[in-house]
Amino acid sequence: MEFKFRANIVMSKELTIEAKHLAEALEKAQAMMAKPIPMKELTMTKFYFDEVSGIKWADK
Repeated sequence: MEFKFRANIVMSKELTIEAKHLAEALEKAQAMMAKPIPMKELTMTKFYFDEVSGIKWADK
């Protein structure tokens, strides 16, 4: 049988933001993340697989 999977890697960055309201903090975080981020500043927080296609049965 042949299985096809997609490997998914979720990368995260911890942010500390000072703001009076959550909405303001979210706007600031969105602006910070809109810029290119070096890979060394990111941490892998999740790794999982998705099935890309169904099972392909081997011909006999």
